[in-house]
Amino acid sequence: MSGLLVFITIAFLTLSSPGPGVLFTVTNSINYGVRTALFGISGLIIGMFIIAVISASGVGLIITSNPTIFTALKFIGAFYLMYLGYKNFIKKSPTQDLLETEHNEKTIKKSKLFYQGLFASLLNPKTIVFFIALFPQFIDIKKEILNQFLVLSLTFCLIGFLIHLVYANFSSIFKEKMLAGNNFSKLNKVSGCIFFLLAVLLITQ
Repeated sequence: MSGLLVFITIAFLTLSSPGPGVLFTVTNSINYGVRTALFGISGLIIGMFIIAVISASGVGLIITSNPTIFTALKFIGAFYLMYLGYKNFIKKSPTQDLLETEHNEKTIKKSKLFYQGLFASLLNPKTIVFFIALFPQFIDIKKEILNQFLVLSLTFCLIGFLIHLVYANFSSIFKEKMLAGNNFSKLNKVSGCIFFLLAVLLITQ
């Protein structure tokens, strides 16, 4: 039990740290409302779970041990972050009626947010490295390994979902203040620049 508590603590600290996923959730919540942002969050979490399964299956080890595959994934992930940054940077300020969440939710296909979140998770090879490095520390080889991986993966994803839900609701609370005047345009340009910065860091590290 103590090992699980340590794992939960590490997962909480890792997932609550601002990164591409958190920025993605915050931006979506402000632009489209919490209910629509949930589709993006679902994509992020499902992608996270798929990465966990890949790591557990041994495929993740093959990917991380093959420089060509790992580098290719890293560049694909970086370019995808740049794409998200570009989309945010050029987003136009809404008219006053777009301050209403119900109207905002109609301005984008929910499936689009889902797939954006999914790809944001799947195209980040550092997530695979994280799972491969972290999970073995909490695995008891005397017990069923697959079941332990499943418990850890589901626990990690549940924590991730709850944290992103908190970020989404917190962002939505301050939505009107953020959208007032030119704040909306400034916010999207700042988030776009941060996505670009994260992409550069992903390539250079």
